[in-house]
Amino acid sequence: MDWQPEQQGLDQILQLLRQSQSPDAQTQNHVQQRLEELNNFPNFSNYLVFVLSKMINEDEPTRSLSGLILKNNIKARYRQLPREVINYVKFEALTCMGDPSSLIRATVGILISTLMQEGELQQWPELLDILLNKLDSENYYECEGAFSILHKIIEDNAEALDNENFCRQLNLLIPKFFQFFTNPNSKIRSYALSCVNNFILNRTQIMMPYVDVFIE
Repeated sequence: MDWQPEQQGLDQILQLLRQSQSPDAQTQNHVQQRLEELNNFPNFSNYLVFVLSKMINEDEPTRSLSGLILKNNIKARYRQLPREVINYVKFEALTCMGDPSSLIRATVGILISTLMQEGELQQWPELLDILLNKLDSENYYECEGAFSILHKIIEDNAEALDNENFCRQLNLLIPKFFQFFTNPNSKIRSYALSCVNNFILNRTQIMMPYVDVFIE
């Protein structure tokens, strides 16, 4: 997407993000006040996701904090955000789900799961197909990042996913999870097991045909 930040605004936000990590209470209060003011501008979300996805030379805590502030902004103001802002956030978040930093990948997972919870579950059906394809990536970071997102989405939305709108994707995803039960990487195995367990614990109908396979 072709949105670009104004350099002055970007510099101000980066300064706030750095200051927010200060232990000084007065500095923290100032930052909180400024962030509340900036939240009134819809494209503030664009700046935050830009820092998360594009500012790869920034330190990881600053990038992650930008994503977490964005997550809180979406939870508080999702229905007020213009569709073009939400679409930009979705696009940019996906570009960094394979980031080499585990902290950034985890932040992206939290951000995307929040979007799904707030209303994008029905608006973004192609996301599950994108994540399914990334599970087969030869790039470990992309595979692990996709699993991180899927894990959070299923954990938060297992019941909502259990309907005919998602049958096709889930009937591809669930057998794929089984394939990863024997993956040599313990984190990938853990994600696969947890994804399936969340469907079982929520007693979802989509899981019923696979229960015998899971028990074996």
